[in-house]
Amino acid sequence: MTDLIPSLDHAFWIVAALALIAGTVRGFAGFGAGMIMIPFVSALYGPKIGASSILVADGILTIPYILKSLRICEPKTVAPVALGAALMIPIGAYLLTTADPTPIRWAMVPLIAGLLAITLSGWRYHGIPKVGVSLATGGLSGFLSGLIQLSGPPVIVLWMSGPFPPQTIRANIFVYFAVTSTVAVIAYAFAGVFTRDLIPVLVPMIPCYAVGLALGGRFFGKADPKLFRRVAVVLIGLAVIVSLPVLDPYLR
Repeated sequence: MTDLIPSLDHAFWIVAALALIAGTVRGFAGFGAGMIMIPFVSALYGPKIGASSILVADGILTIPYILKSLRICEPKTVAPVALGAALMIPIGAYLLTTADPTPIRWAMVPLIAGLLAITLSGWRYHGIPKVGVSLATGGLSGFLSGLIQLSGPPVIVLWMSGPFPPQTIRANIFVYFAVTSTVAVIAYAFAGVFTRDLIPVLVPMIPCYAVGLALGGRFFGKADPKLFRRVAVVLIGLAVIVSLPVLDPYLR
C-alpha cells in the first residue's frame, strides 16, 4: 500500500503545477490540457501514465461542463466530427503500437502548421460545415489523437473558421472530447493501460486540475471573445512544437 502514497518530491509539485495550468486552459478554451500535461508527465512517469492520467482526471472532472455544454452546443455540427474521430482513433493507436510512427508524425507537423496558418490568416466561411468536411476533419483529428494525442487543432480550426460564437465553439469542443475520450477509455481498458500506478499521479493532479477548470471557466465568462481566438492560436502553435519528433528525448 505504501507504493500508492505519493511522495512530496519535485515530481509531485510539477504535476500539481501543470494540472493547475492545464485545467485553467481547458476551462477557458475547452481544449489544450493534453498538450500541456502529457509530454511532461510522460517524461516523469512514462507515456502510458502521461496519457491515461489526464484522460482519467479530465473525464471525471469535466462531466458538469459537458452536461452544461449539451444545452448550447450544435449537435448536427458535433456529430459527424465525433463519428469521424471515433472511427480513426483506433487506426492511429494501432500505428503507434505496431509501426514506426516517426515518418507519419513528421508529415503531420506541416499539416498542423498549415492549420495554424489558416487560423492566423483570418479566413472565414459562412454557413454550417458540410457533413463530408466534418467527417474528414474528425477523421484527421481522431488519427492524430491515436497517434500523438493531439486531436484539437483540426476541429478547432474548422469551428473557428465558421460562424459560431466562442460560447458555441467551446461547448462543441467539450461535447466532442466527451465522445473521443469515451472511445479512448474503452481502447485503454482493453489494452490494460489503467493500473494502480496511476494513483500517486492522480492524487496531486485531480484537485489542482479541478481548481484550474473552475478558474478557466470563470475567466471565460468575463473575457473578450477576441481573447478566445488568441488563446486558441497559441495552443495550436504549441501543438506544432510538441508534435515535433525531434523533441521526443526532451518532452516524452
